[in-house]
Amino acid sequence: MFGDFNLSLPQFTTLASLVFVLSLGWFVLSKDYKNTKNRLFFLITLIFGLWEFCTFRMLSTKSDEEVIFWDRLLYYAVVFLPVIEYHFSLFFTKFNQARKRLLYSGYVVSLMFAFTVPTNYFVNEVFRYSLGVHTRAQIIHHFFIAFFFFYVFTVLYSFIKNYKEQVSKIEKDRSIYFFISFAALNLIAGIAYLPAYGFAVYPIALAAPIIFTILITYAMVSYRLMDIKFVLRSSTVYLSSLILTLIPALSLKYFFDRVLPEYAYWIDFAIIVFSLSVFPYFKGRIYRFANKYFFSSLYDAKQVVKDLSDRLGSTLEPGKIYEAINHILGDALHMKAICFITCGAKNKDYIVSYNDGFKIQDKIQKNELYDKIFKDFIAGNNILITDELRNAKNIQAKNIVKALDKLDIKIIAPLMVKDKPIGAIVLSSKEAGDSYNNEDVDLLKIVGSQTAIALENALLYEETKKFNIKLVKEVDKATSELKGANEELKKLDQAKSDFISIASHQLRTPLTVIKGYGSMMLEGSFGKMPDIIEENMKKIYDSNERLINLVEDLLNISRIESGRLQFNWEVGQLEEMVGSVVEELTPNAIKKGLTFKYSAPKKALPPIKLDKTKLRQVAINLIDNSIKYTDKGGLTVTLTQEGNKLKFCVADTGMGISPDGLQNLFKKFSRGEKTSILHTEGTGLGLYVGKMMVEAHGGRIWAESDGEKKGSRFCFEIPVASSASSAKTTTIQSIK
Repeated sequence: MFGDFNLSLPQFTTLASLVFVLSLGWFVLSKDYKNTKNRLFFLITLIFGLWEFCTFRMLSTKSDEEVIFWDRLLYYAVVFLPVIEYHFSLFFTKFNQARKRLLYSGYVVSLMFAFTVPTNYFVNEVFRYSLGVHTRAQIIHHFFIAFFFFYVFTVLYSFIKNYKEQVSKIEKDRSIYFFISFAALNLIAGIAYLPAYGFAVYPIALAAPIIFTILITYAMVSYRLMDIKFVLRSSTVYLSSLILTLIPALSLKYFFDRVLPEYAYWIDFAIIVFSLSVFPYFKGRIYRFANKYFFSSLYDAKQVVKDLSDRLGSTLEPGKIYEAINHILGDALHMKAICFITCGAKNKDYIVSYNDGFKIQDKIQKNELYDKIFKDFIAGNNILITDELRNAKNIQAKNIVKALDKLDIKIIAPLMVKDKPIGAIVLSSKEAGDSYNNEDVDLLKIVGSQTAIALENALLYEETKKFNIKLVKEVDKATSELKGANEELKKLDQAKSDFISIASHQLRTPLTVIKGYGSMMLEGSFGKMPDIIEENMKKIYDSNERLINLVEDLLNISRIESGRLQFNWEVGQLEEMVGSVVEELTPNAIKKGLTFKYSAPKKALPPIKLDKTKLRQVAINLIDNSIKYTDKGGLTVTLTQEGNKLKFCVADTGMGISPDGLQNLFKKFSRGEKTSILHTEGTGLGLYVGKMMVEAHGGRIWAESDGEKKGSRFCFEIPVASSASSAKTTTIQSIK
């Protein structure tokens, strides 16, 4: 007996198992309810929860009719259990044609059993014994038992086979924990069928869901099974904190209600204040305890990003940037070692710019192995996770894993600036030995992006200081007759240097942070927003994008005019770049009600040497301008070869350009006379920057128009024969 509820031990076990197994199923489903395997797992726990509930009802009734009703209700779900478990196992082993046929056959057979459950051919009559009760099995039930254990052993065999085929230790551990958990669940639970055949056994089967819950929960936390670790650990901290708060609160209330009953109101008020005061204390203590002994990565990702933004926004020194990231990631992920690798001079080697804990040289000579890592992962903006690379079949992947294991490298996160790799963050294994989960990977993506921007800002700041030093030396060499002019030049150059520093540091960093948070809010990372807030958030995001583009244009102009704009030349197809731009901007034209035609080349154009990123920027700017300044009609993009030149044009039916406007169109900060009425956000920098980009490719850019309200045509052409020679230089020379 248990208190006033008068529960027998089997009844209490069923209720406890019910709570345990359904709680686990809900944790998994809440992590990702759209994921099929999460839904299947929830169905498995739901069936076992129904089994516990129906068993509880059977143990609580004296009526044979009610026993038969509850047992048949249970069998409606149980007949589908084996095939659902088999379906679930396929997500962690392998799908093939034979297994698909076995899966579909299992669902058909389960459906046939379900139709027979309410008949007397499945179960009928009641078998009672001292510790329980069960319906008696009939002819069809015998076939169901064979069906049940056939699929259970197929599930277990699949996990064992997967264990033998896997190379990764994590994958092997996952397979063995699945095997043990489902073996305990089904084989122990299978004992519950014995009373159906007249065997009076102790109802140990009722504890199977509890055993399953404990085993599978440990596996989920330790080996990233369905990645519910964050949901589970956060709930654990809050629940433990609440329990520790309630115990002294209820004890105090019990004591004072008997000692000072006349002050019950004030005592209750004091206990509430006491509870609210101690809850944060208990939460903090449990947080640190769990972080140290159970969950090595117990952290709030949003708080980590905020702390990182605050630290990076306060320094322009690379050393301090590395220290800040090491400290913040160390507190969150508890890795044993971290280092930052950047590209060396002329990309001949890789430089270890910062190292804490790795046994690695300060300079890594380039070889085929590290080039493969850099090109396939870092340059592609993909995070490399060593354990997930172990299952690759090719020799090169195995060599990469072997080399990384030798250094205890578990994860490499790229550092990208404007689609250009500048280095990587390299992390070792965690102190607690657990794996990097999806939450860790998402965090590293954000940290990598912010780190890259911070390092780029620091580099720009260093370039500015070096430029100032160089300028001072040049001014000292000037003749006395030009001293006055040189002093004025120093002031102008200082103003420009100050602007570069402000634009790169004071503008780019906060704008990037705003963009990151805005993107996370629009994606629902902080919860669903009301429609009106989401609409205004999109306006903020779009305005922020325009500010980022403005800063980028200003920085490009500064680099152009100082001869420091770098180009990444490669041989490529111009039509591929133009096609991708047309595809990207087509929705903008359709949204405005315009027709958008693209006359693509009928055959492949000659490959040319170009900087795809910069030439793509020119094409986007020209097409985007045509869309912005066209109210009705449409625009047509053409790409042709004329002699030894490739010619790109976009023609529109928009507002047109006056003859005077054509003369000044490609000058800095110059805009058409009436363009600001139609589109207020422009600055007059885009066409000027585009002109510089095209001319750096040895080409030219121009505009044509028959006059106002008669449309316009913007074109540029790149020479084929001379494109390689014009691309030999890697910078734009200073424009006088």
